[in-house]
Amino acid sequence: QDIKVLFMENGMMKNFRLSNQCSAGNGTLLQSMSKQFGVKVEEFADVAFEATQAPRFNYGCAVFLDTDRVNFQKEGYSKEELFAGIAKVLPKNVWQYVVQAPNLASLGNHFVLQGGTQYNLAALKAQVDYIKELVPGARVDVHPYPGEAGAFGAAIEARDVVKQKGFTTFVGIEEALQLTYTSRTDESTRCHFCPIDCSRTFIDTQTPNSETVRYIAGFACESGTVESPKALKILQNERRSLQKDTPNLVKKESKALFASSYMLEEKPTSATQVTTQEVKVTLGGWGPTLRKEVKRAFEVSSEEDREHRRNVRIAIPKVLNIYSTAPFIRAYLEALDVTPAHIQFSSFSNEDMYLEGAKYGSVDSCFPAKVAQSHVYALMFGKKFSKVAFDYLWFPATTTLPGFITSTMGQTACPIITGTPRVVYSAFTKEQDLFKNRGVEYIDDSMTFDNKTLLKKELFNTWHARLRITKDENDWAVEQAWKALEANDEAIMQEGKELLDEAVKNDEVVILLLGRPYHSDPGINHEVLDEFQSLGFKTLSMRGIPRDEKYLEEYFAEDLAQGYIKDNFDICDVWPENYSTNSSQKVWAAKFAARHPNIAVLDLSSFKCGHDAPTYSIIDKILGSSRTPHLTLHDIDANKPGGSIKIRVKTFAYTLEQYKRTLTGKVQLRHLHPKGISDGQLVSESKKLNNLECMDPRTSSGRQDKTQEEVNV
Repeated sequence: QDIKVLFMENGMMKNFRLSNQCSAGNGTLLQSMSKQFGVKVEEFADVAFEATQAPRFNYGCAVFLDTDRVNFQKEGYSKEELFAGIAKVLPKNVWQYVVQAPNLASLGNHFVLQGGTQYNLAALKAQVDYIKELVPGARVDVHPYPGEAGAFGAAIEARDVVKQKGFTTFVGIEEALQLTYTSRTDESTRCHFCPIDCSRTFIDTQTPNSETVRYIAGFACESGTVESPKALKILQNERRSLQKDTPNLVKKESKALFASSYMLEEKPTSATQVTTQEVKVTLGGWGPTLRKEVKRAFEVSSEEDREHRRNVRIAIPKVLNIYSTAPFIRAYLEALDVTPAHIQFSSFSNEDMYLEGAKYGSVDSCFPAKVAQSHVYALMFGKKFSKVAFDYLWFPATTTLPGFITSTMGQTACPIITGTPRVVYSAFTKEQDLFKNRGVEYIDDSMTFDNKTLLKKELFNTWHARLRITKDENDWAVEQAWKALEANDEAIMQEGKELLDEAVKNDEVVILLLGRPYHSDPGINHEVLDEFQSLGFKTLSMRGIPRDEKYLEEYFAEDLAQGYIKDNFDICDVWPENYSTNSSQKVWAAKFAARHPNIAVLDLSSFKCGHDAPTYSIIDKILGSSRTPHLTLHDIDANKPGGSIKIRVKTFAYTLEQYKRTLTGKVQLRHLHPKGISDGQLVSESKKLNNLECMDPRTSSGRQDKTQEEVNV
């Protein structure tokens, strides 16, 4: 009924694909086709092999395939030719429709086929031919009992679990053979615990010496596993209790980012002396520039101006680069006497918010950029903020971001994200100016975080007249904002260090989220981290990785000694052309995870993320060579495939449980290769031959002429 594809590496699952259409199963399609022509499904292949030509079906949902079948029949194709055509399209249904792999060879060269469809030799031949055509030299294995392979796997797992526990609750084969059951699927079995109203099946089983046991199938979430509101409440309480005892630092960080927590230093007064530099240009710029340091009094605005600022209300959407800079933004405004309660961030993303605000424009970009429009709408017209009279709606266009990666080509932000504030403005002013109607001034001036002097100037130009501030007050507020951002990061890193130390002590596995900062929004990550938390796995964000030099030397000492990297934050050994702040940090975090035996990785990326795309293969090679358990979700979008996510999570959780058993007595550092080869060495020979260097295009006269493929030899 469905198509499942598991991607394995080092004996562990690293990715998973599941068809999301009820009519996408290949076996169901073959059975339906056979029935329409009055042919036994066991004879399908014999009929198909009699064809000398075959029509070309479009791959996809079975409903559309059947439409093609009707059209081809009208054109005169025979039964044999139609059967052959259907068989030949099945591989495309798997690899192009479900897996969506444009380069099949990138997945590897060893394929294992199982499932009852493989009993159909026409479908099997089409699958093997397709794979070998796209992956020359591929090894394709077919399970000797493809239809029963899953049952064998379940039996092996049951045997291993019993061996581990030391006992079994199995009633015995004789009694099991006498098991009877009844199943029921009607309105009385439907789940009404959420608006989806899932259709469920109740299966009541009984053996001669047992009471009736009910199994429930067909539910999309855990709420469907129970029948009564009372049982649901017990289930929810158990889930909350487990989550309470299992740290989720990603969720904690996402809330702490926007809180008013930094204690500002004592504000300068008019009696405070400041040192500034007077600059004098001579001879119209042709002569020497004269600089002179002078001391003067700190310029303070009037009490009337400060009172004005205390009454100003500012709304900020909780989206995109705001997740990287929120502590800075809040501290900056608070340092200028804006009342903390008057600085309002929007709520986390959710489906209702998205649908309500998305109707004002069509933006064909990644989901995080599309949902930004809904956040702005919610701040102006949403139920929570509809009665709040904001003076300004501040959605800065951040061009560069704060970063810690060294030897980098730049700290650039994604251009889509940088341009989103202006796109949002256009959406709400196209037919009528909704900001003007609401009495709100929209501000989307740029912010440049890789140049502190320029940033001060940008913020002063933005808020000088609006908040009636002096240049000295602006400069001091910016300094406080930087300190607030650093204090926030330090607090998160301290918690991260404690979490990792505890994991090492107790032989636990911590899940590290490789994602952009805004992926901590539960509406963007589809609460996948909550799923892991409810299964007892602790989670950590990239921001929570300790950046203490002494701490990191334990993990990067070998690469430093061999000269593969210049310092602990250098990623030029694996990605010389690192230009994107968030993507560079993902690569660095992957390197750290590869060296820490207690870390598994969840790699999140939104659908259509162009900046993350160049890092996919790099991260995959780093984690693969170190045998680090990792799950990739690179297709996060507006739609939440709940069933698919839950299956992926539970399958990966099984992998983690298996991996956890190997941690006892394990050496602290993970080797990236059985012989201890580091990821620096993976490219060392290439570097020697090509003399590759990390070059900054802003300061270098030349650029590397070697491709990334050569770097990753």
